[in-house]
Amino acid sequence: MRYRLRTLSIVLAGVFLVLFGLGCLNYTKARGLEHHRAIAERYGLPRPSERILFAGAASLLTGAGLIGYSIGRRRTAP
Repeated sequence: MRYRLRTLSIVLAGVFLVLFGLGCLNYTKARGLEHHRAIAERYGLPRPSERILFAGAASLLTGAGLIGYSIGRRRTAP
């Protein structure tokens, strides 16, 4: 039971990080960057920048790594 809970929590954290990373990448590199900048100014959000892009890429890689590690890992001892 403990193994399943740990695996499930790692997978859920990985899914959250992947979704967050994809959102950051979409926010910085999607079509119509001017549209994103106008929306950001209107709602008081940060403007799309390289910092958000790199944070999204790091989040995406970390989340994918967590998911792959937890699914591909073998259970060695109880």
